Amino acid sequence: MGHYLYDVMADDPNLELYLLVRNPQKLKFNPKSRPNVTVIQNDLDNIEKHADLIKKMDYVVHLAAAWGGTELNYEHSLSFFNLLDPRQCKKAIYFSTASILGPDNQPLEEAEKYGSRYILSKYRFYKKLPELKIYPNVITLFPTWVLGGDTRHPYSHAGSGIIHLRKWLWLLRFFSVDVSFHYIHARDIARIVKHLLETETKEKDYVLGNPQITADQFIKETCRFFKLPVYFRLRISLPLIRTLSLLSGKELRSWDLFCLEKKYFIHRTVNAEYFGLKSDLRTVEQILQDLI
Repeated sequence: MGHYLYDVMADDPNLELYLLVRNPQKLKFNPKSRPNVTVIQNDLDNIEKHADLIKKMDYVVHLAAAWGGTELNYEHSLSFFNLLDPRQCKKAIYFSTASILGPDNQPLEEAEKYGSRYILSKYRFYKKLPELKIYPNVITLFPTWVLGGDTRHPYSHAGSGIIHLRKWLWLLRFFSVDVSFHYIHARDIARIVKHLLETETKEKDYVLGNPQITADQFIKETCRFFKLPVYFRLRISLPLIRTLSLLSGKELRSWDLFCLEKKYFIHRTVNAEYFGLKSDLRTVEQILQDLI
């Protein structure tokens, strides 16, 4: 998402951008080509070293995340937000995840009870936010299934998954799974972020996603895109998934089992069109065309 956000922000001469980057060699753009862009090679682990600069920030977008631990997602994010000056920072946009929310867009108690370290840390930080001085200036975004990636942008986990699973479509098209979810392209997320930074809004929380789709429909439209016919399907049940997991030697953790039993990841979502923004990445076909 950071690369797509750079696309929509770097061209604005009124903005002076400071990018906190772990490894600048992974960037697929040349920040030195922009006089208004400064790259800071570091991590949230050391965020307090940049306290003086952070206190001068007019706007902040926090989309850094660690998948394996809680420190960056909670402790270091907490340190970061506590460094922001509410009198100076007009808006701080924080990226959480829709995985910690239920259908009513309220935090799931199960996220705290069963969540992985990543899920638990995101849940804890969202619950902690109202206690922070910067909270009145914070907008929290909850992305659903994020797609995106090409030669100029790193692939999202979902995007790379689709690329890798393409060779298995000939087999996947014969199976059915009872799951519903939302998805959204990272480019649309970037457009929404820029809009939120430039526009006054009443809401403090937004779940980002296009209208819900079933897994069966997603696979069907993907097969149609690659010109693979779908004749019949066999339903995959939860007991079968558990059995296959045991046979493969991969343990299903509490959060995995909860998600498998939940099945319908449905929320009250908003997308680019909700904000009056144009988007050509709403349908499965449009997104696949962009990915491939």
